[in-house]
Amino acid sequence: MSDNLDLQRMLYNVSALVDLGQEVTSARGYAERMKMALHVISGMFSIPNAALFVHDPKRQELALLTAKGFTHLGDARLVLPDTETAQLPRNEPLTDGLLQRTGLFAKNANLFTRLNVATAVPLFTKQEFIGVILLGPRLSGNRLQKTERDVLIVAAHQIATAIHNARIFEQYAAQVAENRSLYENMRQIYHDTIQAFATAIDAKDQYTKHHSFRVAYYAAAIARELQWKESDVEAIYVAGLLHDIGKLSLDVDLINKGDGLTPMEQEKIRRHASVSSDIVARIRLPWQEVPRYIRHHHERPDGKGYPDSLHARDLSEGGKILSIADSYDAMTSDRPYRPRLTVKEALSEIRRCTGTQFDGKISSVFSRMIEQGQPLKPLHPWGGGKKSGESTLPHVIDIPWRTNA
Repeated sequence: MSDNLDLQRMLYNVSALVDLGQEVTSARGYAERMKMALHVISGMFSIPNAALFVHDPKRQELALLTAKGFTHLGDARLVLPDTETAQLPRNEPLTDGLLQRTGLFAKNANLFTRLNVATAVPLFTKQEFIGVILLGPRLSGNRLQKTERDVLIVAAHQIATAIHNARIFEQYAAQVAENRSLYENMRQIYHDTIQAFATAIDAKDQYTKHHSFRVAYYAAAIARELQWKESDVEAIYVAGLLHDIGKLSLDVDLINKGDGLTPMEQEKIRRHASVSSDIVARIRLPWQEVPRYIRHHHERPDGKGYPDSLHARDLSEGGKILSIADSYDAMTSDRPYRPRLTVKEALSEIRRCTGTQFDGKISSVFSRMIEQGQPLKPLHPWGGGKKSGESTLPHVIDIPWRTNA
């Protein structure tokens, strides 16, 4: 009969340890997992009152994490200097005289007496002190047997390991969050600097004011419509902002001359694409394709563009997008040598030049977006520093989206 009872107890204890293992590794939140683990231990040994305190090494005290049965604990804390933790046994139950001879009891005697603590289990993982489990008397009034103490040691080890792992995860998550914040700050610095460049470019001539911002806006809209990844949408937006940075070296009168350019003047104008690309390449932006997009924003599918006279098969999609965004904004903006075209006229010109000056797929997508009056969603092409849906464009910019413009 005794052997039968021992076997039943052993099976019960093994089953309880399995339940405990499942609780401490479940998908629940950290505090909830520890609460359920404490409930398992309470049920395992028929102990109605139990509490779990975790060690705060900075304050050299233990804070209450969760409790069962104990009342009026509130935000109870246990005092325990680091010098005392080294004297505690690792994950072994302390009862009676052994408990009362520890610094843990001596520093917290009033609380232990008030709670009628019968057993304390210091929690360690390797050499790190994690916390302590406090247990009240058993319902039966009996002491823990040798096998029960062994089971409690295993349970304590499981809980200590779970708390340790949760702490490591929290530290890692905090570091990731900090790194993410630093990364977003760096991105914002990049974008603030880039927009300052774009403002300087556009401020050179009143007729091209905000041109770079509009080109960036159109280019990002097309890229998102083509289902580019957000990082690539960000790259084409940056390329739009900086595509004319090489014009800072050109005289305003030359830029606005329009027809009647001499061959030498034409060469100076055409050189701005390669100059812009070279300048941006030296900045070492995190978007590697940006210089190439900028260099090729005046290339054409028929090979008659500049500076490299590339054909359609050799052109990047980003270069094709910038080409149509740049041309559309030029057509729908006033120039000193001609008035702006209406949206319908600009669309007609894009269709006429599809296959020669503009890529067929890009032209079709962009024309459809304009005809539908489709805005950017969201207008801001990246997440950092702006609310969703907030435009980076100056509020004075008029965007000609609809064909009745």
